[in-house]
Amino acid sequence: MKYKLIYIIVIATMVLSACAPQATQAPQATEAPPAEEVAEAPAGVEGWGNIDWKQFEGEEISVLMTSMPVAEVYKAHVVEFEELTGIKVNMELLNDVDRRKKQIVDFSSGMAEYDVGNIGFSNREEFAVPGYLEPLTTYLEDPALTDPDWYNFADYPKDVIASGYASTGDLVYIPFTAEYFLLWYRKDIFEQLGLKAPATLDELETTAKALDDARKAGSITEYAWVERQMPGASESGWNLFCTANRFGVDLVDFASMTSYMTTDGAKEVLDYYTRLLKAYGPPGSLNWTWGDIANAFKTKQVAMTTAGNASYAYLEDPNESQVAGLVGYAPPPMAPGGKDPLWVWGWGMNKNSDNKGASWLFIEWATSTNLMQVIAPEYGCPARQSVYSTPAYVAAMPSQEFIDAQLYMMTKGINPAPQLIHERWGEAADIVSREMSNILAGIKDVDQAAADAQAELEKLGYKAP
Repeated sequence: MKYKLIYIIVIATMVLSACAPQATQAPQATEAPPAEEVAEAPAGVEGWGNIDWKQFEGEEISVLMTSMPVAEVYKAHVVEFEELTGIKVNMELLNDVDRRKKQIVDFSSGMAEYDVGNIGFSNREEFAVPGYLEPLTTYLEDPALTDPDWYNFADYPKDVIASGYASTGDLVYIPFTAEYFLLWYRKDIFEQLGLKAPATLDELETTAKALDDARKAGSITEYAWVERQMPGASESGWNLFCTANRFGVDLVDFASMTSYMTTDGAKEVLDYYTRLLKAYGPPGSLNWTWGDIANAFKTKQVAMTTAGNASYAYLEDPNESQVAGLVGYAPPPMAPGGKDPLWVWGWGMNKNSDNKGASWLFIEWATSTNLMQVIAPEYGCPARQSVYSTPAYVAAMPSQEFIDAQLYMMTKGINPAPQLIHERWGEAADIVSREMSNILAGIKDVDQAAADAQAELEKLGYKAP
């Protein structure tokens, strides 16, 4: 489809030449030969670059997306894409489990019920390695489909756009969110006690102690620190592996099927994670999930935690939160060389789509600066860097500190290839988080828990370093 416009122009010129009426009389020698007609390139739409957005007018595409707040934002604007292009869009929203199941069946079977779908970072290889996703570089570099100056691909920070490249080397999706953890802290309490947001892991522990001392002295009522403690890959397993990333430590290496759980680095992570929770966490928090932590923070039970940047609205609604306007945001504390795992959602194209040109225009529109500037204030974590300085976005966010923390993470603080995206990560995280929970419960010490995690992983085929 991408060469359709050029093909039509060439054929039209040939037909017009062949069908032109012949002169009945030879022209006078003084007459100049008739000028050859040249088809004009279609004009671009003002503000939308120099391409023909109507080149696939009349086509119809189907888009599958995970049901989440940003999906509702996109859905509300689809009519604008239809008006811009003349392409009909059928958008279906499903919960993420059902979205992934339906998408993998459709993309792998060749049925191509859906032309475009959102791809989660952790699902990328599952779709890309077998070849279910259309490589996008060709469309990005085709001047008939993409005006490079207008689209400004360089607006994506290198570690954010790196997530769109599969292990095959192909660009298989274009990100529309950039997500990672931030440190949430009560800035009113920090100001009261003369504290500053910790930047290193040592400073985090020192700050937690200062907060705990203040609580014991009666100066504050909040507990100092909390992290997820419920065993499971999607609960404490996620936070524990994120903490390992901040230490610059791999607990496992999936490529070589190696477990490092008995190494000094892995045991340091287990010790640090559990030591802070036992010393400074709220009583009764042994099985807390993300929901429990968020509720505790917004009801003034906890002074510090780490949580996703996309969850800021949960804290800043004065109708739902007791800490609206009182929250400080900073990059999560890290060791030298440590980074936080990146998470993104991106738009990808079905390899078997019959409407690839129209599908690309949808992806281009959905990831354009034009649209992101409009919708980013509604979800807070756009993947394009330039959006973070637009007046509408700045006005909609809780603070400049929040924006600065995100910009730091996007450009300096994220790991675009964390172990967490591997398809076998879940089984390892289940085992490691269960042993971490045994430490918290006092059932095992760090050495025993690490040894037992190593043994369980080796049963699954992992080897010792």
